[in-house]
Amino acid sequence: MHQATPHLTVNRSHQNPSPRRPTLALAALCLTAVALLAGCGSSDPTAAPAAAGPTTATTAAPVIPRSGIVDERVDVGDGARLHVRCSGTGTTTVVLISGFAEVGDSWTSVRPAIAEQTRVCSYERFGIGTSDQPPSPQTFATDAVDLRTVLESVGEQGPYVLVGHSYGGAEAVSFASQFPEDVSGLLLLDATPVTWPAATCAVPHDGSPAAAEFAASCAQQEDPAANVEHLDVPAAFAEVAEIDSLGDLPLVVAPAAERVYPGLGARAAAHLVDVWNDGQQRWVALSSSARLLPVEDTGHYIQLDQPAVVIDEVQALLP
Repeated sequence: MHQATPHLTVNRSHQNPSPRRPTLALAALCLTAVALLAGCGSSDPTAAPAAAGPTTATTAAPVIPRSGIVDERVDVGDGARLHVRCSGTGTTTVVLISGFAEVGDSWTSVRPAIAEQTRVCSYERFGIGTSDQPPSPQTFATDAVDLRTVLESVGEQGPYVLVGHSYGGAEAVSFASQFPEDVSGLLLLDATPVTWPAATCAVPHDGSPAAAEFAASCAQQEDPAANVEHLDVPAAFAEVAEIDSLGDLPLVVAPAAERVYPGLGARAAAHLVDVWNDGQQRWVALSSSARLLPVEDTGHYIQLDQPAVVIDEVQALLP
């Protein structure tokens, strides 16, 4: 079962841009300035020496980078287990959140490069891969709580940079809304708008294969028991629709630049394009530090078609 998504023309003949590299010049300049200031005393030879006495120094606890490979199933309550994988070394953890009912790893093209820069984790929700079957109907809010439990259980404390694809974008937004103190950045890859399920369920049944696909997807979305994740889609998106601000959280909204719906009537196709585009603008409006980044030459899976773009944007979001 999968989300009915646009069919996009993909051109993979592009050259991937090189990821930006941080510079040490500014840090070196700051250290030099601090050293100069520390060495500057009074030039008055008659100045009285500072009174001797006890001094108190406050030293912040060192931040220990997380490292090592994690590949295990974690109990998130009542014996229900979710599979999580982590690798790389760093004080910030990038969390890759897949789309609805995605079987297999769509992050294979970006994970190794991210793991060279910092810590990176991904997990499988209930009903997916080797995670347990859903114990009850789920929403993006319950998914976010489970994800935080999983991360903390394996020692992955914040800050987190969340990368959400498709339905995973709504989960990432829900996580950032519930645990704002833990999230330092958010990247939404062709994230499904909150209005999308209702729009796809309203597609006219004109007998075309495209309309039939939307109808089948709608039937599974409306009944949690009919999809593998037991996701209550209407309730899940209704909850996210209530989120109206993420403050000034650094947020990048990266949809595919173009979308077409082969076989669907022109009016219905145009309406779906408008719904998707309006939905991306709504994501942007959640943060005063957001920007829209339409990605060229890609389908719905930007992380597979244009991995260099994803890697570059993740690097830019790292603290």
